[in-house]
Amino acid sequence: MAVRHLPERFIGILIENYAGRLPMWLAPRQVVVASIVSEADGFVAEAVAALRAAGLRADADTRNEKINYKVREHSLAKVPVILAIGQREVAERTVSMRRLGEQGQEVLALEEAVARLAAEVLPPDLA
Repeated sequence: MAVRHLPERFIGILIENYAGRLPMWLAPRQVVVASIVSEADGFVAEAVAALRAAGLRADADTRNEKINYKVREHSLAKVPVILAIGQREVAERTVSMRRLGEQGQEVLALEEAVARLAAEVLPPDLA
């Protein structure tokens, strides 16, 4: 009976140890791609498809909410990386990358962001 509860206890210890802020390779949702304007929804879907093809657990957030609200919501959910896409990013095919716990953001080409994040999500024994 004790053996059956071992995985749940281990996960509980991990969550408590990391205060819910799991390493990127272990996080259930690794990346959220949020649109700033509704015109960016097509590029958001393209970005999510590229991230998933690279093996990341990514979701799209195309709700009609302000970007500050979306960033706060996903930060409270402890999502390690938020990619924001607006009109300028669509025109330049870039993404604004914001990491959990950091103030600044970095603007990268979509392909470069996907390559960087794909390298980061490898578990420590495979990196």
